[in-house]
Amino acid sequence: MIRLSIPAVTAVSLLLLGVSLPAGDAAGQQGTQPTSDVGRVNAASQVFIAAISARDIQAMERLWAHEPYVTFMGPLSTTIVVGWEGVKKAWEMRFGQFDRVTISLAESHVHTNGNVAWAIGAEKVQLLRKNGDTLSFDAFVTNVFEKQDDRWLLVSHQATPMFRETQ
Repeated sequence: MIRLSIPAVTAVSLLLLGVSLPAGDAAGQQGTQPTSDVGRVNAASQVFIAAISARDIQAMERLWAHEPYVTFMGPLSTTIVVGWEGVKKAWEMRFGQFDRVTISLAESHVHTNGNVAWAIGAEKVQLLRKNGDTLSFDAFVTNVFEKQDDRWLLVSHQATPMFRETQ
């Protein structure tokens, strides 16, 4: 059974209903572009994080554009995945590698321009591998969205671990 937190269920519900959330200072764009689009991209970003944490491939299918040009480069990737079928397989593989995935967004900046939006930020990632080992790191993240039929869908995801120099 897949369980989502109340905020995740709320974000999914609002996104599916097309309700916009207040963008606030996290978007860094208040007053310079339509709040409804920034709010909806922020909501889509939160639903994306919830889908990763729940390891929910059906949610991913609803969040991603099913296009040949979508791309995926996760923090553990060794190649660039291009095209929806490859991206879906990459998520299925990742979900199969971990018993638990926890992601918290530490910083986010969203910008929209017509039918394209990008959300960049920093996140804290904690992974529990099937063998019991844990992996924790901070990552820079860039998500690119495209508005299709009045819905903001992912077309690119890149997460890069932050380099920390040892003391």
